[in-house]
Amino acid sequence: MLKKSILALLQGKCPQCHQSSLFSFPLSRLSKFSVMNDSCPSCKVRFEPEPGFYQGAMFVGYALTVALITTLSAAMYLLGNPSVIVYMSVVIASSILVAPLNYRYSRIIYLYLFGGIKYDPRLSQ
Repeated sequence: MLKKSILALLQGKCPQCHQSSLFSFPLSRLSKFSVMNDSCPSCKVRFEPEPGFYQGAMFVGYALTVALITTLSAAMYLLGNPSVIVYMSVVIASSILVAPLNYRYSRIIYLYLFGGIKYDPRLSQ
């Protein structure tokens, strides 16, 4: 069950039924990457348990960004310790490039951890 929930999290599926997507549009539509469904089309669970719920997702996004910066910095150091300008350029460029992904996964992870929505195997098809 945990493996199935992790797979659903990585795919951005509903935490209760693991069927429908949390977001209305695919990530490839960058102009609408942040549009999230209000509720699951399959099981009708609301994706925003309370008003302002996703403000806490900023902390998850911050943690993801710190992990990205730490990983990139360590990799660059091990590959030859470039100048500070190179460090900053790589970190800024990669942070901008992964911003839509970071936004989505910070919300998905926050909903799975703190949304109070549990997986119900009876709703899976």
